[in-house]
Amino acid sequence: MKNRLKALVLCLLVGSAPAAAEMGFYGWGPRFGAAEDPDQFLIGVHQDLGEFVENLRFQPSFDLGLGDDYTVLSVALPVHYRFALETATPYFGGGLLLQWVDRDAPRGRGGSDFEISGLLAAGVEWRVGESDDVFLEIQLPGGDVHDAKISLGWIFRAR
Repeated sequence: MKNRLKALVLCLLVGSAPAAAEMGFYGWGPRFGAAEDPDQFLIGVHQDLGEFVENLRFQPSFDLGLGDDYTVLSVALPVHYRFALETATPYFGGGLLLQWVDRDAPRGRGGSDFEISGLLAAGVEWRVGESDDVFLEIQLPGGDVHDAKISLGWIFRAR
């Protein structure tokens, strides 16, 4: 079942690419947050690569998680459906999550592992100043590494 879900998400991402009329580089920024089980501090970056179709944005991110005897490098490839409102822009979506995990366990039981899983995300974005945005996001990874992630980020818009 997990492999079928991974294949479906990948097909949706790849299949949407030809309709990428508004794809491009629209901004980037830092993101900071926390993850649960293992409990970690997160620091990372993300990019706004535009919309596949109207209201459907591709915003990949890279996070480094530190703490709880783990080091986790994550690459998230989510697609967000955005609801443009007057004061804020809520969104939800999902995608693919690639993670490299290094466990620093006692008595030689540590080790490294690589995981591919699905990802669900939801958040809200606000305009700051003339063109930049801030956001608050919750991610629910489908794999065995984290139960949940929460991030606060800034998007510096390309001018």
